[in-house]
Amino acid sequence: MRGEFVDLDGVRLYCYAFGHRGAGHPIVLVHGSFTSSHLWQHVLPRLPKGHRVLVLDLLGHGRSDPPRASDGAAGMTVAAHATRLEQLLDVLGVQEAMLVGHGMGAAVAARVAHEQPSRIAHLMLVNPTVLDARADEALLSRTVRRVAALVPLWRRLAPAWLASALHYALLPGFAHRDMGARALDVYLKPFRLREGRDAACAQLTALDCSRGDTEEVLRPGAIQCPTAVVLGTADPFLDRARAARLEASLRTATNHPLSIHRLPGVAHMAPEEAPDRLGTLVGDLLTQ
Repeated sequence: MRGEFVDLDGVRLYCYAFGHRGAGHPIVLVHGSFTSSHLWQHVLPRLPKGHRVLVLDLLGHGRSDPPRASDGAAGMTVAAHATRLEQLLDVLGVQEAMLVGHGMGAAVAARVAHEQPSRIAHLMLVNPTVLDARADEALLSRTVRRVAALVPLWRRLAPAWLASALHYALLPGFAHRDMGARALDVYLKPFRLREGRDAACAQLTALDCSRGDTEEVLRPGAIQCPTAVVLGTADPFLDRARAARLEASLRTATNHPLSIHRLPGVAHMAPEEAPDRLGTLVGDLLTQ
């Protein structure tokens, strides 16, 4: 496993490679908001052999740079994350790949698949959030919306206050709270610094206004590759009604095979809670 920082228009993204180059398409893993590449640690050894696996920290997360102050929330939208991912694939020489995205990262992956269909061979959306076809539906969960509404206050307080609020809002995403508390301590560590607090504020603001970045990926024929959706049946951030609407929208959005997989007892953090099942599903999708 080797890591590197890649400069993209003046900001650096951290990424690392796992596995070995082979005949199969590279697999690119994209985490969601307020987590990091650490999310995939248990999934990596369970992925099919013979594939180069690329894992990145999105801007403002993990080891990657915080967004530039001049960009503000505009640098943290789904569209901005997708553009940087496309640039990263260019720099790393990835011609065609499988994208696996979790949470907000699923929306980022779906947008890249829509914008560059010739580059994305397979798409997997794990516990997808910030994707919804209804214009009157809030994109964020109620607890996260409450945290986002207080961004002006968080900017004036010590970073630990926002980190604690995020910990409270995100903990229900874990079926096992002890596991969740330990994982969140790792994910939220960068946000306990001043620059991290500002990055988290920018991400919260961007998430609350990203509908325009995701609507187009649910339009008929928008996705041109075999797609799998993985849903935790106990995910508090994607209830049954919203999951059903998303499934219906995706069936219209893709002209290729679409498979839906429900993981009983799994909450929002499927990569943490069901890495064996996820590794198997990745292998199954690669055969399509």
